[in-house]
Amino acid sequence: MAADGTGGQTKTKPHAVVIPYLLQGHVIPVAHLALRLAARGFTVTFVNTESVHQQTRALGVDRQSYNIFAGARASSRERPDVQYELVSDGFPLGFDRSLNHDQFMEGVLHVLPAHVEELLRRVVLDPASTCLVADTFFMWPAMLARALGVPYVFAMRVHHTYLWIE
Repeated sequence: MAADGTGGQTKTKPHAVVIPYLLQGHVIPVAHLALRLAARGFTVTFVNTESVHQQTRALGVDRQSYNIFAGARASSRERPDVQYELVSDGFPLGFDRSLNHDQFMEGVLHVLPAHVEELLRRVVLDPASTCLVADTFFMWPAMLARALGVPYVFAMRVHHTYLWIE
């Protein structure tokens, strides 16, 4: 809460940090969830990995800035308040994640969380108004949320749509 200058309190805008699973098929529906949260008054920080970002960029998504939300901003009268952040999954962009699946999954479990934690420590300015929304395929976001003192909500994919459960 912040003072409004009149002795009253103003409510801080809610902030959701949204983390999809590291596959394109998860990123797009979670991006839709992020836009729905933004439409409901949230500031949203959408966290994508550099490797998945490269894949969407190769598909021609917003060739100017390579931001997957730029099209939504351009087509909307009310510009959604979505920040787009990239983190490393711990591997170079040229690393073949599908051919080295076991090694990649080890990185997802043990390296990616450290990169996400570093980002969270930078973007979570007010734990009282922030929540972490992450794909159910991850186990570690609940621990990060607890360490940062923010609520954790997991998003579950059901038939190309995401539901969120506290």
